[in-house]
Amino acid sequence: AETFTNLNIAGTGLSIKQTTDYPNNGKVKISLDPEKPTTFTAHLRIPTWTGNQFVPGKLYKYVNQSNEDWSISVNGAKTEAKIEKGFATIERTWKKGDQIVLDLPMPLQMNECDNRVEENQNRLAFTRGPFVLCAEEVDNEGATQRFFLKKNKVAKKYKLASVQLASGSFSQVKTKANAVDALGKEEDRSLSLIPYYAWNNRKPGSMTIWFPTTPKLAVFDPHKLPKKSVFSSIEASHTSELDTASAVGDGKEPKWSSGKSVPRWTSRPQLGKAQWIEGQFSETRKVRDIGVYWMQDQQDVKFPQEWSLEVRNNGEWKPFELYVTDRYDNRANQYNVVHPAAPLTCDAIRINMVPQPDAAVGILEVQVAFEK
Repeated sequence: AETFTNLNIAGTGLSIKQTTDYPNNGKVKISLDPEKPTTFTAHLRIPTWTGNQFVPGKLYKYVNQSNEDWSISVNGAKTEAKIEKGFATIERTWKKGDQIVLDLPMPLQMNECDNRVEENQNRLAFTRGPFVLCAEEVDNEGATQRFFLKKNKVAKKYKLASVQLASGSFSQVKTKANAVDALGKEEDRSLSLIPYYAWNNRKPGSMTIWFPTTPKLAVFDPHKLPKKSVFSSIEASHTSELDTASAVGDGKEPKWSSGKSVPRWTSRPQLGKAQWIEGQFSETRKVRDIGVYWMQDQQDVKFPQEWSLEVRNNGEWKPFELYVTDRYDNRANQYNVVHPAAPLTCDAIRINMVPQPDAAVGILEVQVAFEK
């Protein structure tokens, strides 16, 4: 791409043309055409990511240090420049036809986060140039949660491609990583990455920025219930393409009802339509209590207008009879717990929901406590 501008430097007209494919490529050509030879200082921005970290501060740092360094040439000759407040400065007498070339190498970098950020512990993220990269399911033949990176095996080699859409295009980085298969075994895999800004522009699917550094944290099928779940299977009347019904039984504790920190089940985009979700146990159990952690965001997911429970025993569904002091609440940032009115044995539960007229419903987690 080319950009043009005209300036006045101490009474002398100056035309500047910049030619570059930045931010996909780090080479920037600047052509100067002063009306007459003129002395001034050119300031060229040198981004933080060309050094030993992606952004200023102590939050992130590169795992691997690149041997490639930025460079500047004037009329084909490499030029040393002073650094002043993040800018490379070149002072000289400029004449018509002078050309500056700023070369900012863009190696593939692996980043680690300050260990105090619990969600990013034992995880790494990719960056290239000014871009944070992510993996999308559509490019990687399955869930992106199955990939992991070995910290002592730095990914340096990569191939650069382009993804074309009707609305435009964006770069794609292809490199090597590790993954777990359906049996939990490790395997070498190709990993495709795109700039984070470009995700969710093709079709629904998983997306990952921070990859685990151990196979123990990699998940082949994020929709599969963990072994520790109280449920053996979960079904729902409808599930958003961006969510999963198994989220309500994955054992991941929510911190608040907004649903930003854990997987979730929602009925988007079905607004105002009655919904249900069923959880089956591996065997008939005696239930002590049931807790539902409702989701509510600032958009179209709201607490239900009404909800109730049914239980199944010997193939027959019956209403859950509430303990005399209990009620079906929808309080924020907590489990809404109900108890049976009498000893209860069942092999499945069903949550029936009536949404607000203009909203979908969502559940972050369901807890079931059993009598011993």
